Amino acid sequence: MVKRLKVWMYKEGEEPLVHAGPLKDIYAIEGQFIAEMESLTNPFAASRPDEAHAFFVPVSVTNIVEYVYGHPVVTYSRDRIQSLVGDYVAGVADKYPYWNRSNGADHFMVSCHDWVRPSSPI
Repeated sequence: MVKRLKVWMYKEGEEPLVHAGPLKDIYAIEGQFIAEMESLTNPFAASRPDEAHAFFVPVSVTNIVEYVYGHPVVTYSRDRIQSLVGDYVAGVADKYPYWNRSNGADHFMVSCHDWVRPSSPI
């Protein structure tokens, strides 16, 4: 029996699209979760990917909408989000065996933005 869930967070990517999210507004759970996962005191963080039970994909859909689509948003097409998330997943799938061993079934991302579900390969 697993006594403590261990989660590996992929290190690839750069802020603001990954490894960062809003910390105040209605979509703040993305940023708060990413910050907690990156915390040095996180008891759930796996120190090595081979000890993880689950894998966190640290993409911020809210930041993608803000930085890629801009203000005001003139299109609600999900093509850019699908492309960015798909490229990120393809990159980690090429680099690590973990995505491929389960076809992503043990991977997750956190978003409270309604654009994520149709955009996510996860």
